[in-house]
Amino acid sequence: MTRPASILRATALIAAGGLLLASAPPAGEPAAVPSATANGPATLGIAPLRVEIEGGSAGATVRLTNSSSHALPVQARLFSWTQENGEDVYAPSNELVVSPSITSIPPGQTQIVRVLRKGAASPGEKRYRLAVDQLPDPSLARPGQALTRIRFTLPVFVDREKAPPAAFTWRLANDRIELVNNGGATARVLDLQVIGQDGRLVPVERNALRYVLGNSTITWPLGNGCSLGTVRVTAQIDGQAIDGVATSACG
Repeated sequence: MTRPASILRATALIAAGGLLLASAPPAGEPAAVPSATANGPATLGIAPLRVEIEGGSAGATVRLTNSSSHALPVQARLFSWTQENGEDVYAPSNELVVSPSITSIPPGQTQIVRVLRKGAASPGEKRYRLAVDQLPDPSLARPGQALTRIRFTLPVFVDREKAPPAAFTWRLANDRIELVNNGGATARVLDLQVIGQDGRLVPVERNALRYVLGNSTITWPLGNGCSLGTVRVTAQIDGQAIDGVATSACG
């Protein structure tokens, strides 16, 4: 299915709950790259790497620290976060206030970015991504080198404590393994392992830190899954060891 250019898909290097990206593709289409680019390494420190706004709070803050010897122009934007067909889907959002949205951080200084509600708390968890772009510095341009931006994206959860707890079902299909979250709260998934009937590990593609949103499904590519029969699945979900069996969704 073709999506408009305003939709972001997450195909990224994931580090400690945030995404590190660099973008030079069409607007709204970030692409994954390592932490060093033609302009040099990322020199922007961000804390925390996960933002939560609870029901009694008007907002939260993110600290952006410039560890370089020159000023860093920075832009911060909000995206809604959903999951469709097992994949993350992002779209620009103005449901929260991000202030300042663009600034220049002097060398060695820290800028506070506020993420604020526009209205009162409401039932259910709301999910967003805060994209923080370290913008290219024209003064660092060199002949034959393209200027790129480095992007960090942080998960933002609002009213998470109001959501029903996560509830999981594993399913095995021909070309993938699926994790279905029938609860309302997002869960963080690490260290997925699929174990066949012979006790051997089944190779799983794109096996890195993932989030499964409430009432959503995420998938991992898995070659010829229907030929495996019953498989056992283990993972770390929200810091807890999970051990289960994947039911067959093969036709």
